[in-house]
Amino acid sequence: MTLFLSVPEALSQQHQAEQIQSLRQPWTIPLIDAFGKSHGYRQNVDLRPGLNVLIDDYTLQDDLIVEIGNVVPCTPELGMEMSFMVSGHNRLENVRPCHSFFVATWRDLEGGQFKWQADERVLKVDIHIEPALLETLVGDQMGTFPPLLRQLVQNSQPIREQFWHVQSTTAAMGCVIHQILHCPYQGLTRWLYLESKVIELIALRLDQVIPPPPAALVAPGLQPKDIDRVHHAGAILLQRLKNPPSLLELARLAGLNDYKLKQGFRQVFGTTVFGYLQTHRMERAKQLLADPAFKIAGVSQAIGYANQSHFCQMFKQQFGMTPRCYRNSLRR
Repeated sequence: MTLFLSVPEALSQQHQAEQIQSLRQPWTIPLIDAFGKSHGYRQNVDLRPGLNVLIDDYTLQDDLIVEIGNVVPCTPELGMEMSFMVSGHNRLENVRPCHSFFVATWRDLEGGQFKWQADERVLKVDIHIEPALLETLVGDQMGTFPPLLRQLVQNSQPIREQFWHVQSTTAAMGCVIHQILHCPYQGLTRWLYLESKVIELIALRLDQVIPPPPAALVAPGLQPKDIDRVHHAGAILLQRLKNPPSLLELARLAGLNDYKLKQGFRQVFGTTVFGYLQTHRMERAKQLLADPAFKIAGVSQAIGYANQSHFCQMFKQQFGMTPRCYRNSLRR
């Protein structure tokens, strides 16, 4: 059996046109399965003029077709999208899990269909940004963009060529995406927090697009393959926050010696191995503290601190407040 989710039909039933166009008024369309085997939703929100976030989150037992409108002609416009596949396989655009694409292309049609296959957990976060806002954000750094992307953004007339860039999702991006999906705030704080995280994610994705200066790419004694291994080491630490490997073990797992590992972390992440681990442990602690099911002692243990007092001390050192004060601030 194939499930269907029609965005135009759902919106016509749920909202008036002026509501749909309002800023920070998200719409959510649930996936309805009469047999209750599949579930999920599509959610959309305009954070500010020219900045939009779209989330697809489905757990599927059957195929799903998502209709986003009929394919009809429209006024040509430049569309820019950063799409992050957290899980699931985007077969239409050939993007695998833990990868993202950045596309800039002139469009003169709107609508179409997406098909997701059965027995998949699909989680996708899309950011849509208009050229004028992107130019405002990057300012005089537009000159660092690849020539085709710069031409597309700055040209007011349609261009046939398309900028298409696929890359793996970094650990830093994964952390920001998690924060977007699990925002602990409400009201104005929520929207300002989400907007700041979306802009942070845009910055991290643009960093993959913009060619770095040769001196920044390869420091003495650190080759491009070594940089890839440093990223792999960072991913290992994120997977083992509770029980991290020793420096020597991490170097062995990443295929580096300990000197290159330490040198690489300073160059790639701008911090030490311990600093990187500590930062991500504390960010994970903030996420767990937002869940009332976790006691502070449980949060401490979950991120690898046997001593709760030490955890509280490190948390306050990083965020300027104790875990208890942070949790109370979320409740307020």
